[in-house]
Amino acid sequence: MKIKYVLKSKADFQKWVTIGNVFAKSLCPVNEVLKQYNNLTASQRTAIKKQFSEYDDIRRQKIPKEENTNAWEIGIMVDANILACEYDIDPLTVVLCINPICRPNEKIMVK
Repeated sequence: MKIKYVLKSKADFQKWVTIGNVFAKSLCPVNEVLKQYNNLTASQRTAIKKQFSEYDDIRRQKIPKEENTNAWEIGIMVDANILACEYDIDPLTVVLCINPICRPNEKIMVK
């Protein structure tokens, strides 16, 4: 699979990271998160998204979304941390893989 680069504005990139960090609660510098994201292969990004989806299905069965918003957010954060440990990346990088602003075979460059 060919690697392509996608240019994103600082505003778009910052918005994406800020929204992702609502769930990840990361203290990692944004430049490091971008570096980690770009270092992941397309198959790794897809695998992270798939694994998170599986965890999400389990969470939906155990915690109804309407029941407890805090428990739901904590569950997302915990799942992101579990996947982050598996791939040796920051939890924010995991969350960004779940809701990407580019295709799996693309790397992001911020202008």
